[in-house]
Amino acid sequence: RRPFVAFGVAVVAGLLVLMAGARSFAAIALIYAAMQVFASIAEASLQSLLPDLVPADDRGRASGFKNAAQIAGFVVGVGVGGILAGRGQIGLALIAMAIMVVATNAWTIIGVVEQPVKRMRRGRIGAADALRSAYGSFRIDRKAAPGYTRLLTGRALLMAGYFALQGFAQYFVADNLHAADPAGTTALLMAVMGVAVLVLAVPTGMLADRLGRRPLNLFAGALGALATLALVLVSTIPQLILIGGLVGASVGIFLSANWAWAADLVPPKEAGRYLGLSNLATAGASAFSRLLAGPLVDGGNALHNGLGYSALFTVLALGMFVGTVLLAGVPETRPVPSEPVPEPATSDRHRPQ
Repeated sequence: RRPFVAFGVAVVAGLLVLMAGARSFAAIALIYAAMQVFASIAEASLQSLLPDLVPADDRGRASGFKNAAQIAGFVVGVGVGGILAGRGQIGLALIAMAIMVVATNAWTIIGVVEQPVKRMRRGRIGAADALRSAYGSFRIDRKAAPGYTRLLTGRALLMAGYFALQGFAQYFVADNLHAADPAGTTALLMAVMGVAVLVLAVPTGMLADRLGRRPLNLFAGALGALATLALVLVSTIPQLILIGGLVGASVGIFLSANWAWAADLVPPKEAGRYLGLSNLATAGASAFSRLLAGPLVDGGNALHNGLGYSALFTVLALGMFVGTVLLAGVPETRPVPSEPVPEPATSDRHRPQ
């Protein structure tokens, strides 16, 4: 995994520095798109280390630390970038991000010990072989990974709800709640949600190792659906912050328990490919939710003021409920605690001194 992490991180860092000197929207868009590609290469390889190196009965806790680290990185990145950008030092903010990306990943690249990879047979690969390989990378073997398709579909529906709420929160605050400072109120909302995710990520992962993955996934999905539906009734900022905290709790529980579930289900020899499909489901949910939400909000508000947001929250809650029902059909993977391997008996005559 580490060569791909190093390659992806190096290119992303270089692109961040390159973006600091960009002078047109087209250049920024092109660099940003390229950054997503190479960040995905590094991220998929990083995430694959979890099932590679962590025992099955400890993956929930590891998943919790993984998600806590992601949220912490997001908070630090937004904080440092926001402060520097607020001073007009956007180029310096991007360079600071590049330094953080290299510094944090260098620890993994240098410090992680992997099992040696068996040398593969070499040979020429034709265009047809390459196309078949590319097509096959999206295939899910239902026998090797039972329930994984349902897991990805349920994950996509729940994540679509979370992404849409995040993307349209400021518009809702401005249009429906008429806040004096929509950006500040939204920042407070995101902070509350982020704290909830950060606080719950690790304990939830540890709980998933004890109770199993399914109960926590179903609880998180039900909580997210109910909290999202409750947004229809929100009329004040304190109500919004309270509901936002519940949504954040749902996200924190779901991310840790769901990732541990995915790591359990994937075939060990194809962990990278299968977890990459999980990332694809998450990214697809992000794009689809924004494409759906915009026209729904505008169309509803054109008929009646505020109707668009009520329709959005209702549709998102319904999608999250369907996703939760799908997850109920995924096989449970509650791990059996691994027993320590007894040391071989040694006679006193042969005991090492």
